[in-house]
Amino acid sequence: MADAENGTNRGAQTPSAPEEVFTRLLLANQTRIYGFILALVHDRAAASDVLQDVSVVLWRKFDRFEPGTDFAAWAMSVARLSIFEWRRRQKKLPLPLDDDQLTRLADEAVALSFDFEDRLGALRRCLQELMERDRNLLRLRYMAGETMTRIAELAAVSRVAIHKRMNRLHALLIECIRQRLTVEESE
Repeated sequence: MADAENGTNRGAQTPSAPEEVFTRLLLANQTRIYGFILALVHDRAAASDVLQDVSVVLWRKFDRFEPGTDFAAWAMSVARLSIFEWRRRQKKLPLPLDDDQLTRLADEAVALSFDFEDRLGALRRCLQELMERDRNLLRLRYMAGETMTRIAELAAVSRVAIHKRMNRLHALLIECIRQRLTVEESE
């Protein structure tokens, strides 16, 4: 299957149609691309419009995408140009940044995006090292959106005990992420 993070192929089966490959890569990276755009335009509606424009341009230029390279990085470089174009069309809108400032901000946003992806990958690996009951506590809190009181009821323990356990899990995960990132940087 195609590695959705960077466009590389890992298995023997690869999607045959370019439309399918493109769709998989775009969907896998859409949140990251949208976040990059939103960080630079500061308007959700405008960011959605720019994302649509970027998606069309990406499809038109997909034959230029190098398989095995980072699709998100390529898409953000295309998005950067689309954002400049969007800014030029906003004549009546006061824009606090000039193009040089926007370029520096875009570079920083790309760097932060990659840092976020590294941290997210480390978090996923650290979560796998936890005991199942601890992962379940975290799922209840952060995926299901349960309150600490409700989690305590479900676990048949006190609310204080749940708070203490969650604090320990947070500290454990933070340390695990730090260690993983340090090891990955040294490799």
